[in-house]
Amino acid sequence: MTRAEKHLAIVTHRRLDEDRSGSKTYLRRMMSLALEAGYRLSILCLPATTFSSRPWGKISDEFSRDAAIHWPGTWKLGETYWSLSPSVWSRFGWRLLQEGFRRTKLGPESWRTPRSNLGTVPTASEQASIIRKLKTLQPDAVLVEYSSLGPILEGVDKGIGKALLVHDSFAARAEHFRAQGLPPDYPATPSYAGEAERMSSADVIFHASVKELERFKQESPHRDHIWFRPTAPVLRDRVAERPQAELLYIGANQKGSRDAISHFIQDIWPAVVEAVPTARLNIVGTIGNHIDPRLITDGITVHGRVDNLSTFAGPDMIGLLPTRLMSGISIKVGEYLGMGVPI
Repeated sequence: MTRAEKHLAIVTHRRLDEDRSGSKTYLRRMMSLALEAGYRLSILCLPATTFSSRPWGKISDEFSRDAAIHWPGTWKLGETYWSLSPSVWSRFGWRLLQEGFRRTKLGPESWRTPRSNLGTVPTASEQASIIRKLKTLQPDAVLVEYSSLGPILEGVDKGIGKALLVHDSFAARAEHFRAQGLPPDYPATPSYAGEAERMSSADVIFHASVKELERFKQESPHRDHIWFRPTAPVLRDRVAERPQAELLYIGANQKGSRDAISHFIQDIWPAVVEAVPTARLNIVGTIGNHIDPRLITDGITVHGRVDNLSTFAGPDMIGLLPTRLMSGISIKVGEYLGMGVPI
């Protein structure tokens, strides 16, 4: 390994135990492009935030194969990283209580509904831990995910390229939720100006959404803004014809997806079944674990997370994109198109 080889360090605060669903497709695409450009890669996980509410975690082979993994504040046993942070273990205890409240329907709704920490800026100590590690690694460039990690770039040494990947603007997301009379699903949601301020230390900002790119160009016209168009793997192996009309919904567990599939099942699915009694609805992804069981009727199958989406690929499957909160749309479109599924 020579120092002449370029080195890109990627900072993330999401679990990387799998890469097949949701917004992780953007991170994998960015990694692929960096490798093609001749970079070697490192991934830095935040000491506490990356664990979310579970004090252990693994890194999927797809990530660890292509990048050196650095996870400060952990103890690694085999392939599993264990958190040494008391705050992570405290969150784990609270999460167990929340699950108990959810199953028993006890307590207010806020007790039963976990909230994501993606929109929250990491603590000063977590940022300092990552910055110390970056000084040790001495990369040529640093890329952070989401505007909430933007402040980390303030501590990166001069002469190192600073980039930010935005595939979900918290300000835009909150705007869509409020338009439906709902509170934002991320705490500490910033305004557009506040989110632009979080990004202010980046030299270049990659946007998954063209609309968001145009909005943030107005807020930060002195930054380089680049459209990072979504892609998805091509999964068109399925050729067998299905005996009845089948529909597919792919979703991760987040408020927009929960609202979308509940809306479809309650308000639209009965009319579909009335018109086509043999119709079948397939629900794929972690969203399946969070649908009210009373909504699952004959003709609806909840598959959960699957290893191979090609099982559902092909032109005789119809991909569904019901939405009221404008969340995760481009990812689903990319996945459906890659599967050869009409939408």
